[in-house]
Amino acid sequence: MTASRTAPQQTAPQQTAPQQTAPHQKQEPQPPRRKPHQSKYQVRLDQGVAGAARVVSGAHVVVVVDVLDGHGLLSTADVLDAVAAVSDAGALVLHATAASSADVARRVLDRQAERGDRAVVAVVAAGALDDDGFRSAVEDVLAAGAVVDALAASGIDFSSPEAAVACAAAVSLRGAQSHLLTASSSAAELAATGREEALVAARTPAAVATVHRVPLVAEATGRDGGAHAGAGTHVGAGDDAGAGDDAGAGTDGGASGGGDALRLDGSRAHGSHGEQSEPA
Repeated sequence: MTASRTAPQQTAPQQTAPQQTAPHQKQEPQPPRRKPHQSKYQVRLDQGVAGAARVVSGAHVVVVVDVLDGHGLLSTADVLDAVAAVSDAGALVLHATAASSADVARRVLDRQAERGDRAVVAVVAAGALDDDGFRSAVEDVLAAGAVVDALAASGIDFSSPEAAVACAAAVSLRGAQSHLLTASSSAAELAATGREEALVAARTPAAVATVHRVPLVAEATGRDGGAHAGAGTHVGAGDDAGAGDDAGAGTDGGASGGGDALRLDGSRAHGSHGEQSEPA
């Protein structure tokens, strides 16, 4: 009798699944914090609430120029509130027109005296927010240029190119501003919607700027790292604006201040141009 042999069962070697480790994710480098636009200039200018957010950081005086109320989606009060919300807590926020430009210059000089140092000024031409986006308003640009011109006449003339261009337009078109106001798109909208009273009010504007918001925090006097003037754009009364070399340290923004934020999705001292300027 033959013994039966049972072939040994072959077992497949146990395979251990390799452990999957999550790939090491590289952290994207954070972009460096950008300085506010036109940060090296003492006098800055931009348009609309979105433009204000680009230039108000570090400004000690913010001037909102809105000549005609009632056109576009935002009232003058809406624009003032929105600009104040993105301005530093220590900023004085004013509402002005061309007629009150001399008063603005006086208030800036007073602010400098309070600080014991120069004051940085951000001028905001309000413009209009329409259904299809932001619209530049010629009456606001010209009035903003008149403010820049009044500042220059007071010796505050280290202006950004944007401010210098608006100033040159205001000076060269000074005799035509009344016609340009009534012929503007803003005026046409007011007339078409039966709000001519805003035009009448604009023809007799107040010579005193309106204080929309006083500084919310006190500021220590003396140098505090404000914008430092190097060679730049100097604006002169009746002179052409000239740009010089880039130089000067920027300013860091302070705390935002005051009121409920309105969320928007739309937004002449004489001398040779480009020379070194270091105000006391």
